[in-house]
Amino acid sequence: MRTATALLILCLLPILAAAGEDLPIFDAHLHYNGPDSDGAAAAFTPEEIIARLDRNHVRRAVFSSRPNEATQRLYEAAPDRIIPYLMPYRSRDDRYTYHSDPDLIPWIEDLLQWGHWRGIGEFHLFSEHADSPVIRDMARLAESRGLILLLHGDHGVVERLFDHAPGVTIHWAHAGTVPVPFFLGLYLDRYDNLYVDLSMRNERIAPDGRLDPEWAALFARHPDRFMVGMDTFSVNRWRRFDALVDETRAWLRQLPPELAEALAWRNAQRLLMTDTGP
Repeated sequence: MRTATALLILCLLPILAAAGEDLPIFDAHLHYNGPDSDGAAAAFTPEEIIARLDRNHVRRAVFSSRPNEATQRLYEAAPDRIIPYLMPYRSRDDRYTYHSDPDLIPWIEDLLQWGHWRGIGEFHLFSEHADSPVIRDMARLAESRGLILLLHGDHGVVERLFDHAPGVTIHWAHAGTVPVPFFLGLYLDRYDNLYVDLSMRNERIAPDGRLDPEWAALFARHPDRFMVGMDTFSVNRWRRFDALVDETRAWLRQLPPELAEALAWRNAQRLLMTDTGP
């Protein structure tokens, strides 16, 4: 009987793998930086980026960039596919100083006149700067405009942003700076408006390709709060995009199908779009 069961599983594996490969992806964390020489916007046209999405069945994706004009060009090429986030950096060095720049909020407000931004970020922020007046005003601006904050930062920043703007929605990049299931669960229990993207965490979620049981349990406990992402912060990440998607689908296939769909695209779709299809 055990032999027959094993043979049946072996026969079904190609079918299950094919189904996993066809699972649509809504990538919640991509970049199209440039136009400096090491930026993707200098290496790939918008059409080439869309082609990469197409061949990997990535139906929609969140993008941000420095400068923001690169994301705007990408959106204009595929407005039904691209979800634009406004990055609060005007230059490479702004990453280290934007949180204390008195001109930041007027600059953001001016860019928001474009009208298609869905969020602000990705921005890098740690606890020592989270109480600055600029960060407080940015959080409140996002709350008032219904914009999502894409945070690259520690748990203390999550707390401070919600203190500044209790009604804001936070999109926490990379499962935070302490990507441990128990720790993340505490914050997801505490904040209803906290969503987590899993970019850059494949090795933690599935060491050697095998889904970690603690992560699987956390996904089952909060099935509507996680999203996947490939985080193409460099040209090399875009060159490896196909492999990154394959790695992500490999551990998604180890989840129950309904939960895999939730993480792969449904949660991002519900958070970021008005329609319900993949």
